[in-house]
Amino acid sequence: MKKARKNKIKRITWFFISVIVIYVLWCIYKPLPLIRPQISNLPVKQNTSSELDWPKTGQSAIGFVDSDYEATNGVQKPAPIASVAKVITALVVLEKYPLKSGEQGPTITLNDKDEALYRNYKANDGSIVPSANGEKITEYQMLQAMMLPSANNMADSLAIWAYGSLENYSKEASTYLKRNGMQNTVVGEDASGLHPTTVSTAEDLVKLGKLAMKNTVLANIVSQQTATGIPLTTTVKNVNILLGNSNIVGIKTGNSDHAGGAFLSASTIYPNNKPVTTITAVLQANNLYSALASSLSLIKSSQKSFSNTQVAAKGQVIGTYKAPWGDQATAVSEEDVKTTSYNKIKFKVAIQLDPIRQQTKTGDNIGSITLEKNHQNNQSSYSVIFKGSINKPSTKWRLTHPMSL
Repeated sequence: MKKARKNKIKRITWFFISVIVIYVLWCIYKPLPLIRPQISNLPVKQNTSSELDWPKTGQSAIGFVDSDYEATNGVQKPAPIASVAKVITALVVLEKYPLKSGEQGPTITLNDKDEALYRNYKANDGSIVPSANGEKITEYQMLQAMMLPSANNMADSLAIWAYGSLENYSKEASTYLKRNGMQNTVVGEDASGLHPTTVSTAEDLVKLGKLAMKNTVLANIVSQQTATGIPLTTTVKNVNILLGNSNIVGIKTGNSDHAGGAFLSASTIYPNNKPVTTITAVLQANNLYSALASSLSLIKSSQKSFSNTQVAAKGQVIGTYKAPWGDQATAVSEEDVKTTSYNKIKFKVAIQLDPIRQQTKTGDNIGSITLEKNHQNNQSSYSVIFKGSINKPSTKWRLTHPMSL
């Protein structure tokens, strides 16, 4: 009886000893928990002032390639756009017959109808490039003739070649415009824009300008001062006399009795060594000179509306890691975080920090600072690194804080 009782006591004793040993081993060898960050607040003071020199008459608009931002001035009511319509013609034709940089595209044999278009526009004092029955010309050369000297006959001939008739072209162009968000733009009786039935708004034309500058072939053509090699003519000159001024790289002028003066422009500057292309549109100016002058003032004022903003300095604390046992270290910016942006386009600062383990070392990449602008595909990320060290907790702490493991 006594022996049985001793055995029972011995078993209980060993049980408690085993529990204690298991507990101690569990506390000592259990992997330490992830240490999660406390992210610091980064107050950013962004300059939001922007004094744009808007035209005093007509309607105008401004936007940026790869940006949703747009601003308008004046009543946005559809109005004739004259030769700016040729940008639509070029894009719609290039959608059906796309070209790569350096390609001439198909060779087109013009016929008596093309020659008749040339003679008709010539008789009405329209912008022309000579055309004759049997003439062979490439798609690229027709685009040059249409966009640089603004040849009305080439616009119509190119549209008819691509779509069979001006009526078919008009239908396809309307579909293209609606699909790309230009609800207030209508293509009328021709592809040249001379007829007043082709109308748009400055706001829609900014959208059109963005598409034009995203097409590398068209963007290259509208940036050309001159072109040679076009059949039946010598060197043709770009009628955009502002090309090269104030970083202007395109796009198209327009003027007619019904439209007055119009100018759809693109200008590229390089704040922070990154290209930003501004699109402006001016419609219903008194004449072409007025459209060009007011566009230039608008472009110059927009280029003054870019500001530098420092978000974080190199080594600045972005977050803190506090271990449950008392040690702590920091997350710091690996470099200066700066941006140059248009004042009216607000950007957001997104900080992402990873949880760490005790083994993390100084210099390890543990997160990022991302500047998210109101741009499509436009964001910049900067590395955040670990600074300091987290020591292992003492055995005493491990044994007395089991719930923290």
